[in-house]
Amino acid sequence: MTDQMTDKTDKMVTLSTLLEQCGSGGDANPVTLPQGWTQGRTAFGGLSTALAYHAASHIEEDLPGLRSAQIAFTGPLFGALTAQTKMLRRGRNTAFVQSELFGEKGLGLHCNFIFASQRDTEIKSHDMAHPDFPPLPKEEELHSGPEQFFTSKMEFVGKRIDTSIKTNRLTRWMRLKDREGLDPIAEILCMGDSLPPSIMGLLDKNAMVSSMNWQVNIIADHPATTDGWWLIDSQTHHADHGASSQFMSIWNSDRQLAATGMQSVAYYA
Repeated sequence: MTDQMTDKTDKMVTLSTLLEQCGSGGDANPVTLPQGWTQGRTAFGGLSTALAYHAASHIEEDLPGLRSAQIAFTGPLFGALTAQTKMLRRGRNTAFVQSELFGEKGLGLHCNFIFASQRDTEIKSHDMAHPDFPPLPKEEELHSGPEQFFTSKMEFVGKRIDTSIKTNRLTRWMRLKDREGLDPIAEILCMGDSLPPSIMGLLDKNAMVSSMNWQVNIIADHPATTDGWWLIDSQTHHADHGASSQFMSIWNSDRQLAATGMQSVAYYA
């Protein structure tokens, strides 16, 4: 009966709920990690990044919008998670905020968030190659992952990765089941890490992989999409000596670029 109650409780724990529990800035509170938000022996990287961002974005009341984030996955996170933030520098237009997440084994996530005001500029450039956009998913096509895995909180079509097809590129529409009231930046940071590392498309299904760090640049001034759908595109452009480098991008339902990224991923094969 206890396990059934735990499973039912896990289903009710949304990203919004966890962010509210986290609190903000210097008043961040411990958040108990539910099983349904884990991947293997650690918190889902998108969740831990969103928690760290939430705490950082509330360190002062008048921060401008997020423009860039540097995220280091330093170790496993489980149990009670606590965010600690520090203002590194605050200028007239830009703020650099450090945000770290600690679990029962100590430091598990180290982030530097750059918040910057928009400025009018004469020079503009839009030169990002579009991925191949699959049709937007239909309701009857949707499914989620197992209850003990973070994909239980999401919806998508088919498999996130098909190991029978050797490819260095993964492209999928993904969305959160429950996204009401979310800060769109927290949503993007969560969903941006929702695909497996693209190196897995080249490996056998039993090979181990682990993301080491992640750079994210927010492109859209006001990120928004229809019905929660974000197209996540990830392409491994180099892999050797157990380390791969992948380019990433996030697009909305109107095929507009929302964010770009790059990850370094360790692989064991």
